[in-house]
Amino acid sequence: MIDASATIHCEDVPWLPLAPKVGVRVLKLDATEGSYTVMIRAEAGGVLPRHRHIGEAEIYMLEGSGAHPQTGAFRPGDFITERAGAIHDPLEFGENTLLLMVSRGPSAFLAPDGSDMVLMDVPMLQGLMQRGAAQAAAQ
Repeated sequence: MIDASATIHCEDVPWLPLAPKVGVRVLKLDATEGSYTVMIRAEAGGVLPRHRHIGEAEIYMLEGSGAHPQTGAFRPGDFITERAGAIHDPLEFGENTLLLMVSRGPSAFLAPDGSDMVLMDVPMLQGLMQRGAAQAAAQ
């Protein structure tokens, strides 16, 4: 019997740039399912761009409070569910914020006209990880 379990030492996983003042730490990718688990860290003043959830997502708030335009106020310990197809306006972070997100499919960051600009999915996250590893090796 093969044990597919693993312990991930999150502090050893690098933060990668996702948006200005917003970073992502990739914890798990499943290319077959198209799902991923990430931590997202935003500094005060960071903005998560307008986006659409193509797959369902679940978010657990670890640090920081604020108000999301569509889902309402949040604080540490809150659990947020995002349905597939949900469109969210930009989320401005008023304070340092940390969250854990499990996504069962991609999210699309949207252009001003509503078209997909950047797809956050397994291949995009793999590319971020490869660029991050290359930068670390060059230093």
